[in-house]
Amino acid sequence: MSSLLSLEPLPRTRRGWIALVVVGVFLVVAFSVVVRFYDAEGGINVSGGADVPPDASGVMVQIEPLTVDANVNTARMRLSFGPEGGELFDDQGRPTKNIRITVANAFQGPNEFKFPAGSAMGAREVVVGMAGDTAVYPFDDHGVELIFTADTFTKGADGAVTSEKPIDLFLEASGGVNGWDTSVEIDPDIGVGYYASFDFARAFSTVAFVMVILVIAGVLAFLALVTGALVQADRRPAEAALLSWTAALIFALPALRNYMPNAPPFGASIDMYAYLWFIVAAGAAAVLVIFGWNGQRLAEKRRIEREREHERDLAGTPAGTGGSHAT
Repeated sequence: MSSLLSLEPLPRTRRGWIALVVVGVFLVVAFSVVVRFYDAEGGINVSGGADVPPDASGVMVQIEPLTVDANVNTARMRLSFGPEGGELFDDQGRPTKNIRITVANAFQGPNEFKFPAGSAMGAREVVVGMAGDTAVYPFDDHGVELIFTADTFTKGADGAVTSEKPIDLFLEASGGVNGWDTSVEIDPDIGVGYYASFDFARAFSTVAFVMVILVIAGVLAFLALVTGALVQADRRPAEAALLSWTAALIFALPALRNYMPNAPPFGASIDMYAYLWFIVAAGAAAVLVIFGWNGQRLAEKRRIEREREHERDLAGTPAGTGGSHAT
């Protein structure tokens, strides 16, 4: 017990201090880059938008992107409708005629929002399709194009809806989506409707986050492969903890990938160019450690057998053999 209590930690060498400094600098830089450009609500840049004339009469539409699901190429948006001008609305902002607003999207059917005369206008949520490809994650971007049309209508006794006349719309965009930089282009009038184009690109902080995880995974796989090669070459002893670590790394790397923001399905470019090979390297390291462990155990067994054989030889040597004899 006294010998255990007298143990002292090994002194830190210059190489240890250098490693601590390098790791510390990496962590500080990674933290600064990711946090500096992080925006909890996402950034938005709007060009165009509502230019309301003094004698305007129509509906104001406020578009706010809420979520982006790149894996299924859809975006959820909130559309807030409100009166603009007094020709179509009473003093309480309720329409005096039936109003229908249609939102068309190239990737799915149109969405219709009807506001009967005397009803209150408000907000609606709509899920729209996007164009984009997650294969180039995290450098992918996705686009949404929406065309708005509006008219007044009448509803017959048989339920048929008849359009009366088109009405003006005034489009605005605001808000943002966490982890995405949003660019919006609004054209108040394209001849057949009112046009709004959204482009969602992953924020720089998201890209930096993914790069940090890739570096960590790559370093772990590389170190495991080097360690496995050293064990196979009998430069390092094969220990039970080393066997467990290399085997667990094969399962830990896919779990680490799931920490990537909005990680795409397996098979994206990061898998083909990087992550698959990290897992292959980890698997090769585990194989090398296992073969090295078997080789070292076999060598140890042979050494023990040689020592026992040598002891048996010594035990079987007659007394006085090899000594001097009197003549």
